[in-house]
Amino acid sequence: MATDWKTYLKTQGAVYEEELLTGFSKVPHALGENAVSVLSGQNFIKVDGTDRQKFLQGQISTHMVQLAAHHFSTGVACSPKGRMYTNFKIMDNGEDYLLCMNSDLIETTMETLKKYAVFFKVNLTNQPDYVALGLSGANTNTILTNIFPDSSLPEQNEVINVSSSSYLMKAQGNRPRYELWLHQDDLPLLWPELTKELTPATEDFWELLNIESVIPELRQETIDKYIPQHLNQPSLGGVSFRKGCYTGQEIVTRMQNLGQQKSRCYWLTLDNAEEPDINTRLYNSASKPVGEVIQRVRNIENNNFELLAVIRIEAAEANDVFLDAEQSHQLEVHEIPYVIDPKAELQK
Repeated sequence: MATDWKTYLKTQGAVYEEELLTGFSKVPHALGENAVSVLSGQNFIKVDGTDRQKFLQGQISTHMVQLAAHHFSTGVACSPKGRMYTNFKIMDNGEDYLLCMNSDLIETTMETLKKYAVFFKVNLTNQPDYVALGLSGANTNTILTNIFPDSSLPEQNEVINVSSSSYLMKAQGNRPRYELWLHQDDLPLLWPELTKELTPATEDFWELLNIESVIPELRQETIDKYIPQHLNQPSLGGVSFRKGCYTGQEIVTRMQNLGQQKSRCYWLTLDNAEEPDINTRLYNSASKPVGEVIQRVRNIENNNFELLAVIRIEAAEANDVFLDAEQSHQLEVHEIPYVIDPKAELQK
């Protein structure tokens, strides 16, 4: 019987506390360092069956007809009121679809999709035998070219098979990054090669890179709270407005067409304060609430907290955001590092 990926990582210096991966014997100390992050908080769902494309076309925001084999996309799934209960990456490996998302979302996603799946020839199964790795750093391209000399590195939205059941794809972000979705049988084969030049890291390291790139992720605490535009999903390629109907589509499209969005997701920095909880309310200088925290992680370089928050656009543009109504801790609001153009997004 093959060794599961968590047990294998323990033999490689991984430190666990109550089944939670908390670190390695050696860890990166700068965000630009070449690193391999174990995305232990991610989980996978396989969707197969003859109706798999038709089924997902009616349930998620991704244009499944346009998703070619050996390519991936981002996407969301919504309630009939247009509120997201999951966001994910979805890949077509030529035989079935593989979705990767935060493990907090797996149960709700499976339960909700299965309500509709009974009307289609389709199967949804959890895939605990898979693990996601995040590869980052200035020398990542060269390192991966040396590890996989028989394959060209993937371009945007391409997926490269590095084995019969493991996949490499280019990740969004401000820095060179890739994701490697591995079947656990492949991990002992690739981990020694990866860690020759990439320092092992936990998911917090990868989340820091996502936060500075303003790539948000739903959590258990934020299920059914936001529409896709609040988490910048159309700008990140996660919503097609030309695919036709899917659950919640009317609400999502109306917001895009009317152009009346008042809040969206921003990266904020908080120093000299305690770690805020998810859903912590934020305020402006008039002590009025302007939004909530959706993600937070401590910065390894300076000990600040880096946050993603859905806040009022006017407060973000004025850099007028505080942790509390008494204005004792002001946050620094950073510019969103990609274009937000609702009219252009409507054409996708």
